[in-house]
Amino acid sequence: MRYVEDRMRLGHALALAALLAASACKGGSAKKLEGRWRGIKATGIAADQVGAANLFASTMELDFHGDEVSVHVGSDKQSTHFRVVQDDKSQVVISADASQETFTFVDDKTIDWAVTPGKMIEFQRE
Repeated sequence: MRYVEDRMRLGHALALAALLAASACKGGSAKKLEGRWRGIKATGIAADQVGAANLFASTMELDFHGDEVSVHVGSDKQSTHFRVVQDDKSQVVISADASQETFTFVDDKTIDWAVTPGKMIEFQRE
């Protein structure tokens, strides 16, 4: 049961983060979010849940254009507008409806999204 609850929480968090991850700012790291990103893997996950978490992460895509993001998880797609509240050389913090999500640039083609403290999803630019 815990596995299912954790997977549902991760799935909800992934969808929420994707919906929050729009880049309205034209400077700093936020402009580097433009384009399509594919989920690669989950990190910080309990050993018995890594396989399921990585499988779920690999079905996720983020597509950023201006101040809109489209989130694709399997055959589901959602789009929304949000704003950047913090933008520096290596991180972008996104805000919507009192929720904030942090994306950290590992390099120009890789970002980590902090799902919860210590748990991240890695995305690679397509």
